[in-house]
Amino acid sequence: MVNRRISDDLKLAALRLKARGRDSVSEILDIVGFSKKTFYRIQGQFRRIGTVAKADAIGRGRPRKILLVDTQYLVRLAHHKPTLFLDEYRDRLERYRLLTVSMATIHRTLERAGLNVKQVQKMALERNPMLRADFIRHVA
Repeated sequence: MVNRRISDDLKLAALRLKARGRDSVSEILDIVGFSKKTFYRIQGQFRRIGTVAKADAIGRGRPRKILLVDTQYLVRLAHHKPTLFLDEYRDRLERYRLLTVSMATIHRTLERAGLNVKQVQKMALERNPMLRADFIRHVA
């Protein structure tokens, strides 16, 4: 069986059987059902780091250039001035945060923050004084 998940309990059981000394490696492998190579890899890992569990992946991919503080700045800026274009956001990041990023990075950051183009356009429409006055007149 290729590429199957072997539980940590089963790995430890195999090592305990080996440490007990009553069974040979081939008998242990018949009991637990994995290959000799896997058994010796597990045994070596247990000797090196003291556990049979796989190490958790720390970070996958490239670290982001925009930190949380920069993201918060962009979101506040989007709420304050929703009519800005991405290149204007980029210019403000360069000028005030000393951070050079692409427009695609800014777009992805705003999407991750929960803002999309429609929401930004809606915020911009709500800030239009003529539409706001028309709405107030219509409601009154």
